[in-house]
Amino acid sequence: MSDVFFLSLPSARLAYRLYENPNAQTDASCLLLHGAGVAGEITYSPMLEYFTQWRWMLVPDLKGMGDSFHHHGEEAAVSINELTAEVEALLEHLNWLDFDLVAYSLGGLVALNLNYRRNQQGKEKVKMALLEPASLDREELSTLMEVRLKYRHASKLIRDTGDVELGVACFMDGVSPNRRKHPVAEATTQSRLAHRPFGFAYALDAVTDHVEVMAEQPDLRQSMIEASDEVFLLSGELSHEGLRQHYDLLSQQYENWHHKTMSACDHSLPFQKPRQIANHINKWFHKSGLFTA
Repeated sequence: MSDVFFLSLPSARLAYRLYENPNAQTDASCLLLHGAGVAGEITYSPMLEYFTQWRWMLVPDLKGMGDSFHHHGEEAAVSINELTAEVEALLEHLNWLDFDLVAYSLGGLVALNLNYRRNQQGKEKVKMALLEPASLDREELSTLMEVRLKYRHASKLIRDTGDVELGVACFMDGVSPNRRKHPVAEATTQSRLAHRPFGFAYALDAVTDHVEVMAEQPDLRQSMIEASDEVFLLSGELSHEGLRQHYDLLSQQYENWHHKTMSACDHSLPFQKPRQIANHINKWFHKSGLFTA
């Protein structure tokens, strides 16, 4: 457990937690970004005790989720560039210049965008571990856009009807169609995503809006990929085959991209196998030796 700190920005009141591991193998730092609708602490607290590579771990809540809010206090639309800029402001506030990055789903797209922007600014590129990052879940952008329209429908259901349960179920059927629908697991996912349902819906739309731009400007996603030198992709065995195939292709095309599929997991993999995922991430960020997934 860590205290919650707040950074007041023109566009947001950003909440973040800073964890220290005094037994870490290095003095390195890591930024950890969560997915749509679920706060950073909820996403990463099951993993934190197993991480060995970082002394400092920074876990912010992206705006619209967790304890981070728009300044006017109401839920409202967000964009990937907006969320990225707020993370950049937090890093500048803390004077974090050199760090690793672990990110999940929505956070994975923010991570890719952050690294891309840093590359454009002439800053050092970031080594990343990405858990089913949004925007890489299909090779063809046209197919990816078709997938995203299902999530657009889910977010619209939540905002227009107020039926959060139906909207979340629609999202889960899109993102994890092959999941094992255990009643307890389904209820837990519903509970996580219903905490701030409109913030969750706007986060889904932020990804869809960004993918729409990518579909119109294919070079954008390609540039984001090529700006990322070292990436470890983690996927769930029960996630869509097209997602895993694209990750395999990326790991073949780029020398320092690697892909690991977690057995018996779907898109909720950080909540399903946190200890095993943490162990794989430790190996990836270990400073010496060859990496084997």
